[in-house]
Amino acid sequence: MEKRKVFFLINSIGFGGAERALVNLLSIPSLYSALDISVVLLDKEPLVRQLPSNVKLCQLDAKRALLRSILQLNSLLSEEKPTLVVSFLVRANVCNALTGIIQKHKVILCERMHLSSHLDNQFTGFKRSFAGLIPLISYRWADAVLGVSSGVTRNLIEHFHVNSKKAHTIFNPYNIEAIRKASKEAPEVDLPSNFIVSAGRLTAAKNFKQLINAYLSSTETASLCILGEGEQREELNRYIKDRRAEKRIILLGYAKNPFTIFSRAKYYISASTNEGFPNALLEAMTVGLPVIMTNCPSGPAEILEGDSNFKSDKCHLGKFGVLVPLDNELQLTVAINRMQVDEIRADYSARSIMRSRDFSIDKVSAEYWMFLKRFL
Repeated sequence: MEKRKVFFLINSIGFGGAERALVNLLSIPSLYSALDISVVLLDKEPLVRQLPSNVKLCQLDAKRALLRSILQLNSLLSEEKPTLVVSFLVRANVCNALTGIIQKHKVILCERMHLSSHLDNQFTGFKRSFAGLIPLISYRWADAVLGVSSGVTRNLIEHFHVNSKKAHTIFNPYNIEAIRKASKEAPEVDLPSNFIVSAGRLTAAKNFKQLINAYLSSTETASLCILGEGEQREELNRYIKDRRAEKRIILLGYAKNPFTIFSRAKYYISASTNEGFPNALLEAMTVGLPVIMTNCPSGPAEILEGDSNFKSDKCHLGKFGVLVPLDNELQLTVAINRMQVDEIRADYSARSIMRSRDFSIDKVSAEYWMFLKRFL
């Protein structure tokens, strides 16, 4: 029987969590027995993650422009005529939804971000209204929309008018065996003997300045290592220098293998103001790290408390990790101080490993495969 042609569409294969989730999804062996799979990239940019060898790759050259992305994708789809196109990230999702109207392929949009919070951080005034209007108009044309957490899915229904019958939640898949194997490799950078770790793009949304302030106000004696690159790097360097904390706080930059760094840390911490689904948090938990994270929209409460609606105005010792109210420097300091207790860290280390199994690639891939089959 001829295999059905399926395209996975994304802007590029960069450092982000959506790209990592796509690569993890493509590592599911069962997909290839029944499907002819291609990855389509809207932009001609270097691949920083390796795709499976049996995936066909097509790179367009839209130069990050929405209209050019739509036109080039539409031309490709006219020639290739896939049965299904599964897209990741907002621009790719908009392109998929709009070309689907013309080309009549089945359309699945995978939204990785809490879209309202993301747009609020990116734009103000008229630009914010216009930026929100584009997914508001286009997403409704999809056959299905997958949110990466219940909070993401709920936001799409309530603020972008996605039909609740078309909206579903499937978590990111994590290759637990591969992560733990990689965590045993030698680190590619020099590390302090005792440190805590945070990870993410160096942007305002990750709230590293507040994390630095809370850390410096705490009783923590371990160094703070921050993994990631981004537009705030020089600003954060100055911020650290102004506080004479260069010997305590280290910006490690991008790490090809963050897992080996995670596995050597005392615990993981994040002060992020918004997430779709915090990949680094789950990866840290997979190698047994206790974790502290702000209860931002969305994902942390769902992961650490098992309840996407959980709220608290104080530091909360959750079922699987410590939750801190959003944008609360004092309570973040309290959480850091609580993590100085050996028994608390040991307990949360065991809970992290237990919770990470719920997001294993074997478990989540079965959900993805069952879902995709409905549209083939």
